Amino acid sequence: MRLIRTSTLRKCGAVAATTVLAITGLLTGAGTATAGPAGATNIRGVDPGDTDRMIERLCGQETSLTGVYGALNVDTGEFKTQDEYLRDVFGLWKPAGPWELFRGWCGYAEASTWSIKGDTVRTSRWIGNKGSADDKETFVSSYSTKTFAKKSVGGTISLSLAKSIFSGTVGGSAGYEWGWEKESKFETRSEKTIPPCRQVAVTWTPYQRVVRVNPVFHVEDYQWNKGDGDRTVHSWRDRGYQTVYSHGYYIDGISDKLLPSGQPDGREDKIEEKLDPASCTK
Repeated sequence: MRLIRTSTLRKCGAVAATTVLAITGLLTGAGTATAGPAGATNIRGVDPGDTDRMIERLCGQETSLTGVYGALNVDTGEFKTQDEYLRDVFGLWKPAGPWELFRGWCGYAEASTWSIKGDTVRTSRWIGNKGSADDKETFVSSYSTKTFAKKSVGGTISLSLAKSIFSGTVGGSAGYEWGWEKESKFETRSEKTIPPCRQVAVTWTPYQRVVRVNPVFHVEDYQWNKGDGDRTVHSWRDRGYQTVYSHGYYIDGISDKLLPSGQPDGREDKIEEKLDPASCTK
């Protein structure tokens, strides 16, 4: 399973590189630290505060050559970025009182993948039959594949980050007909029967694949000071968890599936609507 660090995604030539870790287990309920995607430990319901939002804000920062930085108040659960901590809490990057500081790298680990039916769209114009007998018409239907991504918390995901996560990396490793950023179009012509006083159109229901990733944080340094001097360790809160994530924060990449031929995979249907009887031949 591939884990892509944000340093490699956002800064060419940065120190961090792609890390390969194994998936060691599935998630269980909140309140217990468990191993999840890329072997990361779930801290949701274990540590104080909104850990989904904390990981989202931590990993949403621009990555420096030395990583990303964060501060957690272990009494209140409040999270601050490095800039916020230096401005609001202490003018030096040193732990103070209940504030514990950490530095490391963020990445994206594939959690799961599944197939869905996309939204049905009309792909042809309406053609009506105002006569009193069946009519036959040739319908021209066209469609172009769709690709998008969404986050479970925070704002919208940028297109550049979505491309970095899903183009040929996570999506490619899933082993499915993954259509991310592989635009495919079709245009078909078919003869269809139109009943009297009806109008007919053609629709397309795309078959899509969802690939879900969990942003994860790989700890380099973790610091606190309980009144007896600064202490630095190299796991999350000195628990031995070197990589952590929050189960409720995930990013889904959704793309139309492609057939081996490269054509979009889906289903075509004919739909009908009644016309105003007053406009039809009796």
